[in-house]
Amino acid sequence: MKAYHFNLRQKILTSALLFSCYIGFAYSNTNAHKQFFRHDGSEITYYLNQRGGKSLLVLIQGSDCNSIVNNKFVNDTFSDVYPDSDVLTVEKYGINASLLWSDAVERADCPKAYMSLDTPEQRVKDYIQIIGYLKHQNKYKKIIVLGGSEGAVVANLITSQVNYIDRTVSLNGGGRHFADDVIHSIRSEASPEYLNEAIKGFRDFQQEIATGNNMNHIEMSNHGANWWRVSLGIDQYKVLNQTKSPILIIQTLNDNSVSSSSAIKMKEQLKKDNITFYQYPGLNHGFRNSEGVLQITPIVEDIKSWLSWDYGGKSVI
Repeated sequence: MKAYHFNLRQKILTSALLFSCYIGFAYSNTNAHKQFFRHDGSEITYYLNQRGGKSLLVLIQGSDCNSIVNNKFVNDTFSDVYPDSDVLTVEKYGINASLLWSDAVERADCPKAYMSLDTPEQRVKDYIQIIGYLKHQNKYKKIIVLGGSEGAVVANLITSQVNYIDRTVSLNGGGRHFADDVIHSIRSEASPEYLNEAIKGFRDFQQEIATGNNMNHIEMSNHGANWWRVSLGIDQYKVLNQTKSPILIIQTLNDNSVSSSSAIKMKEQLKKDNITFYQYPGLNHGFRNSEGVLQITPIVEDIKSWLSWDYGGKSVI
């Protein structure tokens, strides 16, 4: 494969990660009760904003290389979608609050441990470990999980693996296979004269990642080979088909980072009563319209409304 193909592919694939700069989290009032460690001895850093609630709201950021505590967007936008709940966020592998905020998709100071060992699978393990402890410790009556972009996929994976998540909100998580979302992003961003080359380059890369041959050195879009291997191997149809608790899938239709048509097709194929699907025309992956204006308020209101009612029409708040 020519180096030019790789560089073009790398430039295009970064667009698939842009939403991550919108899904971050910060709280000045945090209270961590216990240290948590992974099997390799590394510490899991988490933040719990205790507001005296009987419910726990779990917020999960996208795939960017940033400390969740240094981004205020979700704190200002999503922390109050479920009234009076405590709010939990968890740092990714290798990242803590000392990593200053950057909205660049590619950053030179991204920790090597993060690029080598962060994966959606590891994030799921971290969240389940901490949520399980807090559920028992604080006797939460309800647990709500909300994630955007990669965080949406992580939220769905958590919900499919444990039986104590009451509601899940999944924002712009894409379709059944991440590879389809990447191809959609390539088609949206690549110049026509380079489109076929870019798609072929990605397909070659996908095959190489799947074989695992001499790929451990790969770092693309601030992610290593492990992240790409795990992400490309996730089947969201199978994940969602295993869930039983209510899930709200939100998908904007002018999304150049993930394929809204693939998300719609997946939902139609699932035919599950526990899944509600809301779509929003004219908005991109970061909830902005064609003029670049953020249109998040109507979506937040729809989330609040959905969270406030059960299937029998009775308020759950």
